[in-house]
Amino acid sequence: MRNLVALIFAFAIVGCNSSETVHNQDLSSEIKSRTIQQAPNIIVVLADDMRADAAGYSGNPLINTPVIDKLAADGTVFESAFATSAVCTPSRTSILTGQYERKHGVNFESHSILNNEAYNQTYPMLLKKAGYFVGYIGKNHTPIGENQAGVKGYKSSVMDTSFDYWYAGHKHLGFYPKERHAIFNNAKADTQVEILEESVENFVTPVEAFSHGNRFLASRPKDQPFALLINFNIPHAASTGSMELRESDLALYKSAYRDMTDKIAIPETFVANKNIIEPKLPDYVHNGEYLSSYDYAKEESSLVERKIREMQTISGVDKLIGKLQSYLDEQGIADNTIIVFTSDHGLMHGEFGLRGKVFLYEPSIRIPLIIYDPRIKNKKVDSSDELVALVDIAPTLLSLAGLEVPAGMQGMDLTPLLKGEKANWRDELFLENLMTIQNYPRMEAVRTHEWKYIRYFDKKNDGDYADYIDQSIKGEKPIYEELYDLINDPKELSNLINEPGKAAVAKLLRDRNSVLVRELRGDHINE
Repeated sequence: MRNLVALIFAFAIVGCNSSETVHNQDLSSEIKSRTIQQAPNIIVVLADDMRADAAGYSGNPLINTPVIDKLAADGTVFESAFATSAVCTPSRTSILTGQYERKHGVNFESHSILNNEAYNQTYPMLLKKAGYFVGYIGKNHTPIGENQAGVKGYKSSVMDTSFDYWYAGHKHLGFYPKERHAIFNNAKADTQVEILEESVENFVTPVEAFSHGNRFLASRPKDQPFALLINFNIPHAASTGSMELRESDLALYKSAYRDMTDKIAIPETFVANKNIIEPKLPDYVHNGEYLSSYDYAKEESSLVERKIREMQTISGVDKLIGKLQSYLDEQGIADNTIIVFTSDHGLMHGEFGLRGKVFLYEPSIRIPLIIYDPRIKNKKVDSSDELVALVDIAPTLLSLAGLEVPAGMQGMDLTPLLKGEKANWRDELFLENLMTIQNYPRMEAVRTHEWKYIRYFDKKNDGDYADYIDQSIKGEKPIYEELYDLINDPKELSNLINEPGKAAVAKLLRDRNSVLVRELRGDHINE
């Protein structure tokens, strides 16, 4: 039964080349019309660098996110959700592929791309193959494919032309996307959320086909299920750092939360840059140098200003989701539309004096994750504390659509957790950072419900991405290790790696790390 919808869609689309073509086409159309209502629409809303604690439902007492909060109340909240790679490109690629970075092998500015074969096995392309009308709106940060002229990655246009509806820009959008991407030039609005808001309405509301800028965007057919990927570039620093409080900006982006500066909470473990005496990591592991875009976390006053901008833009996302739901209601398709809300990873807000992303501490790797499936609302689970990750989204969506999950996907189907069914679930997660170009060290970690083990590698051995992706598998030794008791020390203050009484735990997780990294890499190892 899981493949019934896919089989019907494939039959309806491909048809038959024999003398019975007309008869079969009529039959396939009849079958399709009877079953199309059973196939759920799918919408994935992806924030950028949004921390797990940055919404009302997750504990922020100041931010106004009523729509996201209601989505959390009506859907299932995954309290222990993680990005396995806390960097934009590999994490977003993991969402598409259902694979850990160690397998898909794509990272930021590393000369790596997701090849055509792998791209065809991503969840949106598999949904399209099964008969879905697929749309992509916003930011793409995965270099994909090679065209017939031999052009690879972002400039190949493989991704742009593979979606039925494409209204997006490669890499950052900024707060004012028209200044970066010509495709948005004909939008009425100037600010990111509002430009994407226009496009969401155009996609979700079936209208006559229309021309928009330099791209032709087909209208959504009424007789097909759809999958829409809405990808924000907020509250990322590329956008919040480029906000200018222009006269034409909405009041939301100029004045909201500015009367609350004395109430905005600074992380308990925040350390101003000037007050760092003993760094969290030894300087031979990380020398404390960062991109200037993260300078706002050097001191409290600039961090407060950035948190205001982050809250403003997240409230903007909330507003867009509210309008999206209104469009679904107006068309009578809300009860058959799954909505996923999440982020590609979190962010360090000066905890321990650390800034940016990448680090495998909780603020970087924890993400918000809500899945709302109105079809199971009477038997859905309100929340789950199981260890889940962004790699689980692709197999889950395929499963909810009634499609087979490819063997190459490493994530797990979350459907049993949504319904409260018994599931043999994971008790550990592998985490990694393989981005070295912004002065970060390579890291690997294993996180359980109770413990986290992290190991770091010498930057002197970095070399090329294609080489160092396998170095730890081939025997490279870490230069520093950490062990945290997450039950008694959730803020990760005390490194227990050298505590005699914790040697057995350290060895167990160290050994598991070695096993997991090899298993997840699979047959891709460059021997």
